[in-house]
Amino acid sequence: MPKNYTVKEVADILGFSTNSIYAFLKEKRIKGVRIGRGRFRIPEEELARILHLSKKPQSVVRVSVGSPAPVLMGDAQIILDEPKPSLMKFGELLAPNIFDWFIGLAAVIAGFGMFVFNVSFGSSEIASTPLIFPIIRLVLIACGMGIIISSMYFQGRGWHNVFHLCLSLLGFINAFGLMRSGDMEGALLYGLLGLTIGINHLLRLGGIVTIMIYATSLAFAYPLVIVFIPGDIHVQALTASLGMSPVSIGLLGLAVSITLVAGLWMGYARQWIIFFVAAWSIALFDMAVAVWYAHMLYWSRAFFFVVVGYFTGMLPHWWPLQQSVARRYKYMLHAIFAGIGAAMFIAVLIVYLLQQNVWDARERELASKLTIAQTRIENAVTSVRSSALVASVNTDFVAVVMKRDTAKLYAYAKIIYESNPNIRRLIFLDEAGDSVGVYPYGTLDDPNYAYRDYFQKAKATGQPVISDVFQARADNAGRYVLVVSVPLRDVKGAFAGVMAASLDLDRMGLILDQVATSERGEHFVIADAKGVILSHPNASLIGSTAPLGDPLYLGISGKQGVVDGIMIEKSPGMIAYTDIPALRWGLSLRVPSRNVFELTSFAIWAVFGLVGCMLFVGIGMFRVVQMRINQSQGSGSG
Repeated sequence: MPKNYTVKEVADILGFSTNSIYAFLKEKRIKGVRIGRGRFRIPEEELARILHLSKKPQSVVRVSVGSPAPVLMGDAQIILDEPKPSLMKFGELLAPNIFDWFIGLAAVIAGFGMFVFNVSFGSSEIASTPLIFPIIRLVLIACGMGIIISSMYFQGRGWHNVFHLCLSLLGFINAFGLMRSGDMEGALLYGLLGLTIGINHLLRLGGIVTIMIYATSLAFAYPLVIVFIPGDIHVQALTASLGMSPVSIGLLGLAVSITLVAGLWMGYARQWIIFFVAAWSIALFDMAVAVWYAHMLYWSRAFFFVVVGYFTGMLPHWWPLQQSVARRYKYMLHAIFAGIGAAMFIAVLIVYLLQQNVWDARERELASKLTIAQTRIENAVTSVRSSALVASVNTDFVAVVMKRDTAKLYAYAKIIYESNPNIRRLIFLDEAGDSVGVYPYGTLDDPNYAYRDYFQKAKATGQPVISDVFQARADNAGRYVLVVSVPLRDVKGAFAGVMAASLDLDRMGLILDQVATSERGEHFVIADAKGVILSHPNASLIGSTAPLGDPLYLGISGKQGVVDGIMIEKSPGMIAYTDIPALRWGLSLRVPSRNVFELTSFAIWAVFGLVGCMLFVGIGMFRVVQMRINQSQGSGSG
């Protein structure tokens, strides 16, 4: 009795999806027997006819195993074109697999982008992946190139499977690291890719279907992240830029995703024009995400989305090109894919060169501002020193201190204090170090200051002294203080006491703020000879010790320069550093890397304009190859 096959069995034998078999049944390309609503059986003789076992067909379309169905014309029959190792010549070129080229180029571009772009990760990501980050870059590039090369020849299928598994595993590792850093949408981006590669490796779904699965998973995952994880750093930036709540953005994105994904799968199964519109809509959405990442300076991820969008938009045009073609067309198709990859490399290098030009300009700008700030601090200290010296040689003033005439002392102190805005407080000490008076009024931490180094050095040397920074106990404020002290001498030249003027470090911070461009995130950091932070926009860091390896220590040692490194806040940045010799301090000007490498909107759109032109040229070339294949098949059948 002849055997009847189910739609699923025929799909497995031919290497098509069940949707394609149903489409052939509806179009009468395959003859089947309906046994119920939506249920068919295909007779054994019909399957034999399809497999070309009973007679030669009038027209043949050969399709690779696991590929979705091409559009059938006229009385064309389908023949399963499964490569057999024993019949293939050694080194024979295989037709390109769109999924292999997709993941290969995506891996290579992402890895290369991590090398050339200074901003690939956020602050927490850099802190959590200091060792594995260089390894990820190298493995991405190696696996991407390995997948592309090994997919070209049947003899490389063993290595091809190895590279597939490595890239899948790397996707999960990268996702885990990003998840720990709080970058959930980045974790989903790479985690879903790793999962998709694994599914394709096990089920052999075909290139188009696998890319559609990945595009579908991204279309649903991103809106869900926006809704349920609003604390994600990129979600916060998105909501701030759009001025909408995360729930509103996520639900709107989910509605759009459902519509486009439904159109994508329905069009793939039934209607090419619907498939075309849906695929191109998703591709344009991916490009919009890429532009947004570019404005965020996540260029590596931006170019990854460019690859995703490019291959998604190419799916409808690749659909008719899956048939077995002559060797010269295989070369042409591989060459087109290679040209696409080369064009993307050029776009990456253009962005890199633009960023380097911006870096050079900002480096000169920061070095100039640092010199200005250094001069202003030195001038502030010099002005306090000069005010103290002028007062110390005034014999009437010294006599008032010696007589402890408080009323006249405060009158003199008021003149000194108000003439120099850099002075925070004046303290007057007698020859024994006892306090004579303080201006402005306040509580003192000790009645006697003979133990302070600024008193002892001024008394011993007879010269003005600039103290080290210390934490004063006056007014119970725990304020960090720098003191300029000068000795007082009577008319006979004998030591009569010390006048100490403490500098207003807050005032110094204001002076530096006038030099820095706050809109760009620029800020100054000052540390003393021991690395203790004296000035920082974050008040909680004042008094703490700068991390070892911070460029401030280079400034303290007398060096100057500009480096690209990790700032005290654990974020990447450009850091200019120098010293203040008179104070033995280190001074640095810092700006977050995101604000250094930011390109103009015109430059960003110019780059993506180049990418768009590349997309149209590549698709146009595929169309040319398709027409040539059709012409050669028409002449061959005639």
